[in-house]
Amino acid sequence: MEMKTLHKHAIQMDHTPTLLELPKGAVIRRVEYVTQEKGIFMWVEIPIKVNLEKNLRKFKIFKTGDAVPNTHIYVGTAIDAFAPEAYHLYESIE
Repeated sequence: MEMKTLHKHAIQMDHTPTLLELPKGAVIRRVEYVTQEKGIFMWVEIPIKVNLEKNLRKFKIFKTGDAVPNTHIYVGTAIDAFAPEAYHLYESIE
């Protein structure tokens, strides 16, 4: 029987890209601002298999109104309800 699991990853909140080595077949399931940790996190569903090929993937946060390069695709939005501030997560496809 094949199985899968969820992994939680912290995302840089400034304009610094977050680089993650994720296994082939990884699917982003949720992006959220966690108030207790004052940070943005992404949950990724990954298959549980031995020796899965990994790909380096690059994610970056943009605030509402920021210019986003055409080489980035939208992943999700995290909202800090106490600020209030919205953070939009994009993945670079270049």
